[in-house]
Amino acid sequence: MKINSKYLLAGILSLVLIGGFGNAFAATNIVNNGSFENAGCGPLFDTVFTPDSTTITGWTVGLASIDWICGYWTAQDGSNSIDMSGNAAGSVSQDITTIAGAVYDVQFYMSGNTDSGNIIKQLTATAAASSGPFTYDTTGHPSGTNWELKSFPFTATGATTTLTFTSDEPNAYGAALDNVSVVLSRCPAGFDLVDDACVPSNQNPVAGELVPLNTTALFISSLSSSAIWMVPAILGIAGVGIYFIQTRTHKDN
Repeated sequence: MKINSKYLLAGILSLVLIGGFGNAFAATNIVNNGSFENAGCGPLFDTVFTPDSTTITGWTVGLASIDWICGYWTAQDGSNSIDMSGNAAGSVSQDITTIAGAVYDVQFYMSGNTDSGNIIKQLTATAAASSGPFTYDTTGHPSGTNWELKSFPFTATGATTTLTFTSDEPNAYGAALDNVSVVLSRCPAGFDLVDDACVPSNQNPVAGELVPLNTTALFISSLSSSAIWMVPAILGIAGVGIYFIQTRTHKDN
């Protein structure tokens, strides 16, 4: 007598219960020290003069100078932030690794030094061909008591892109800057964004192949009348873990 039975083999490296399924991978910030948090500042602030690429890890100071704030007012993230005008208008810049043709999103928080100067503070942010002024109204907000999120996209033109913030204040009371981030948001044509990386679009999973965790698809192909392979991708948040299910039919005598 022939009996058909199903054997289900499941390889599971992690199980996450979050009240629902979804892709919860956090985008990776490719800026080094976006909140200006290395040691050496204090007790309230240090004025950093150009040219300087060593005092604040990851950042190069340009133009005249900036004030590295570490207690003079409350930072948006961590302990430190930047007054974009030290003794006069300054700038900070950083070279970041990018992919030509890919689109990136820049985010940063902006406030202002209200000790004096203009009520509306302004700085200019530049990356690749994208550049624009950003303003902050200090009315009713003493220095460091309020921070506004600003953002803009840019398309990289090469393997390295310089991100620059420049004070537009002609005095020593500039816009404040903190918590800078840049994340990959769209890949060039012919590539797909998978787990913060651009992979060729033609690298599609096939039957029996390991499938990336966050690929939302179910692949089924008939190998023969007595075998069916199913390779689903199961959503999760762990960045590690590849799931596959193999269903096989066989005959017992």
